[in-house]
Parts: sequence; structure tokens; C-alpha cells
Amino acid sequence: MIPHSSFFFLLLFSSIHSATQHCYSCAGQCHSDHCNCQMGSCPSSHCFIERAPTEEAGVYKITKGCLRRPTRTVNGCDYDHFSDHVLCVCNGNFCNDHIYLNRQFGRKNVTCRKCPERNPDCGDTCLGQWCHEDSATGAAGCGFGPPSLPFFYTGPELLYFKHKMCVTMSRGIGPPRKHCICNTNYCNGFRKVGEGAGVKSRSLIHTPEPSLPMQECVSCEATYSDDQANTMACKQHRCTGHFCVITGQRISTGGSAIVGNAVNNKHAPGLVTERQGCINVTDSNQIQLGCAHKWMDGNFEEIRCACRGSLCNRDFLTAATPTVSLTTTVILIVATILAKLYV
Repeated sequence: MIPHSSFFFLLLFSSIHSATQHCYSCAGQCHSDHCNCQMGSCPSSHCFIERAPTEEAGVYKITKGCLRRPTRTVNGCDYDHFSDHVLCVCNGNFCNDHIYLNRQFGRKNVTCRKCPERNPDCGDTCLGQWCHEDSATGAAGCGFGPPSLPFFYTGPELLYFKHKMCVTMSRGIGPPRKHCICNTNYCNGFRKVGEGAGVKSRSLIHTPEPSLPMQECVSCEATYSDDQANTMACKQHRCTGHFCVITGQRISTGGSAIVGNAVNNKHAPGLVTERQGCINVTDSNQIQLGCAHKWMDGNFEEIRCACRGSLCNRDFLTAATPTVSLTTTVILIVATILAKLYV
């Protein structure tokens, strides 16, 4: 068993499979909409650039890097869930140079309930492009950009034929959480169930697909360092759902690794947070099976995988394997051997 290379393995695969094109890979802060950085690079077929606000008013953080199997179904720049977050996805050599948010998206505005989890019946509203809600807390608000749900493709197709989509997730030791998005006025409404009985969102009542077979999945949540074997005791825990999922985030804690060239460079020391579990869905047509991978040179990696099959989420390799071709499988075997050499 490879102790922790299963997480970095997909990064290695990205480097081998898509080394003909490169993306800018850097991060910084700026005080205007025209912020930019152009240093560092990583090899991949898709690039990203994103801008998000910081805790300091008027200051933005800009991040550039590489993507493998991005969740966005449409390339270009668009809002990313919030009106002050912008994410651009593109394919082409160093295509993530600038942010271009200068086109009309043709989405209608809808009125949504806007309340925090500490006060889910606040009575406030907002005007957005779609609405979202969390059944566990009653929190709700407005979404901007392409509609998005965890482990679904992110694009306009998500709410084309249905006004509401939901996913229920059970990961690690936490209670199941149900997330819904919808695109009609007040579709994320709220009502009290009864005094002392908690809260309930009117639009959260849904029936999962009855024809989908249930899968047994690993249910585990852990944080570990690079030099620790990925054999936590919680990996013996199980849950049952329509699909199994596994996510990982690695943040560098020092050193000078070149993430996009993992074959020739050791990774900088890092901290990995990994979650495994299962999900139930109201519609499986837009589920993104396999692994979506996002990383920036020497700083961080994020991987999100959904798969079908008993315990297919036991590691990132098994979660990714069902969606790859024979040629890709050969590359995976070679990459695994190389990963053992550089762990």
C-alpha cells in the first residue's frame, strides 16, 4: 500500500497526461479589479484564475493554477457562487492570464430568502440568479454564476429541466446534510415545524431516485501530514448511499516543491485533510463521476471524487479508475510506480 501517494498520484497523472500545455501558477493580493500575477507554471489541459475578496475591504486575492476534469461545463469567466467571487476556466497554453467578466449571462433574477444559520427565520431576502439552502441549519441565500451542487457538474444544465435539485451528504462522523438549489422566487422558503422542534425549509421535501442502487461506502474524516500513513482507524466505518465520495485538500506547510512537476521534485511538507462518505441525490443525470483536480504550484491541491461501486471511495486511485480508458489505465500504472519512487 502506498502510504499517502494516492492523493498526490492524481497530480502526478496530470503532469504526465497534459504536459504539452502550461498554466500560470501564482497567488497574490491587489487593490483593484485589474490585479494580476504572472510567475510560476504547472502543466495541464485546463487552467483557472480566480478572484475573491479578503477580510480587508477593497483588497482581493487572485489565484492561478491548473485543473484536471473541471466541474464547469462552460469555459470562460463567471461568478462563483457569490457576486464578489469570479472564477475563470480555460484551455490553452497560459490562457489564465487575465479575468474577463464583460458579457451578459442571460440569467433571470429571482428573489430568495437570505438568512444565516443562527437566525434562519430572519425575514430578509436577496436578489440573485438562483437560491440555495441547508436543511440542517436553515441557512439560505442567493447564488450567482452557474448553479452548483457538490459533486455535480457546474453549469446552466443543472436547473434547465428541474426547478430544484438536492443532494444529501454523509461524510465522517458528522450528521447528514442536505443541500438544495432552485431557481424560482422564494423557492428556498422557511417554516417553523413547532416550538422546540427546529426548522424546516418548504422546498427541501424531495424523493430520491428509487431506481438507483445503493452503494456501501467508506465514511471517514481525517487530517494527517505527508509523512503519516493513510491508514486511519475511521476507515473501518461505513455508510450507504447512491454514490460514494472522497475529497482531499493539501496545503503546503513549507519547502519549495514544484507541484506541477512531481516526477522530478519531492513535495514540500504539507497537511492533508481527507473526507470520505456517501451521497443521495434527487437526479443523477448531472453527477460528475471520477475526480476533479485543482492545484497551484507548490502551495495547495484539491481533489473531489464521486464513484459508483462498493467501497470505491477507499482511496483516490479507486475513485478515479472506473472513468478512465485503457490507455489512461496504463498511464496510471506507470504513475503509481513512479509515485512509489518519490514518496
